Amino acid sequence: MSSDDLASVLSRVVETKAEYDIRLLAQQLGTHYRSLMYWLRGERPVPAHLLPHICTLLGNYEVLDLLERQAGRVAFKIPDPRMPLDKELVAVSNLIKEVGEALESVAETLADGVVEESELKVTIPKLEAVIQECASLKYLLEDLCKRRKKRVGAESARSR
Repeated sequence: MSSDDLASVLSRVVETKAEYDIRLLAQQLGTHYRSLMYWLRGERPVPAHLLPHICTLLGNYEVLDLLERQAGRVAFKIPDPRMPLDKELVAVSNLIKEVGEALESVAETLADGVVEESELKVTIPKLEAVIQECASLKYLLEDLCKRRKKRVGAESARSR
């Protein structure tokens, strides 16, 4: 099995969560322990509808990231709409910092006109993080706009 195999990634993610009881995971997924073990060993395909739930339970989205990469896409987490504004602003500040670091990494990678594999290993994850954060920020800004419209609409309805 290659390291890019879905079962290998899933198995590694479960193994790194040593404190997570595999029997409990199977129970939370509504499946049998034996079925889960078949999936982790790559002996049977994992039902696609369980993958998001597995990732959420384990707090690790590498499996979904792998599928996105295979499809030529980049996944990102949609921000929690209940997040307080001050935390949203911290997220924007972090994004600005990440963009700067990613651009600096790209500049260093391109400086000599040669792109080495070792440089890609540093630069690509930074760029992917920025892409994910930008997509997440898009949803955040849209949500802030919707909240404002609701608030303005509610205020104008009260003043009538």
